[in-house]
Amino acid sequence: MRVLWGICIGSVGFALTGGVAAAAQAAKAKDAPLPNPTELMQRAIANETKVAHERERYECRVNDETTQLDSKGNVKKTETETKEQFFVNGVEVDRTLAKNGKDLSPDETKKEDDKVMKRTVKYSDAATAQKETDKQNKQLEEVMSAMQLENGRREQVDGRSVLFYDIVPNPGFKAKSLNQRFAQVMQGKISLDEETGEPIDINIRSTQDLKIGGGVLANLHKGFWLHMHDHAEPDGVWLTDLAEGSGDARAALFFHPYFRFKETTGGCHLYNATAQQVGAAKLVR
Repeated sequence: MRVLWGICIGSVGFALTGGVAAAAQAAKAKDAPLPNPTELMQRAIANETKVAHERERYECRVNDETTQLDSKGNVKKTETETKEQFFVNGVEVDRTLAKNGKDLSPDETKKEDDKVMKRTVKYSDAATAQKETDKQNKQLEEVMSAMQLENGRREQVDGRSVLFYDIVPNPGFKAKSLNQRFAQVMQGKISLDEETGEPIDINIRSTQDLKIGGGVLANLHKGFWLHMHDHAEPDGVWLTDLAEGSGDARAALFFHPYFRFKETTGGCHLYNATAQQVGAAKLVR
């Protein structure tokens, strides 16, 4: 799901409309009824579909830092990873360049290149890529259905209409999936771009402990928090530039208890290229 959720164009457009008329129009828009949250989510999904192919023109640098902590918050181990990120038919593909400040060895580089090639060939098939994006959209819908937005307000931020809400659990919802169970114990705040429905900033925290399968399948402790920030590029493409979190959480064996992580994305390069496939693509094994 994830993301960086035209500012210059919006600001220029605001100035060209004339000060008094524009101010009156902005005031009227501020007082207009807020859109239905379900409608906002549909806007976001429609916008994701619209700009998915535009993301293929972007290549960014991603820096990950993951720290394992003991029960008292002391650092046990810190690992870093540097990756380049690009998109194939709207699906994100990452290529690791370095770990813990050291470039990959020739053997590690070859293994990484083979892995990236497999993903690239896989999602070069439009139907396969569509299945992946449909899966991601379904997960988003699942999570949002377990939550509800309250205390909404509208503000103009850098020439764009931005909606601010509190995120609270949906009291009448019966969770069926793991994502929904997690979502029901999270509360926080969210801001969204009104035009596209894209989330700009999400900051949520678990308000109670959650154990699934007696804690064997999943375990989430009170105080676990997640923060994500997206921004819009001038061409309307949204990309995630920050994802971070901390707390005590585990899903099967994938998360180490007591950890914090931070992923920053920047240094994005915009390319303008066209290519034509010759012959059928073959999966490299």
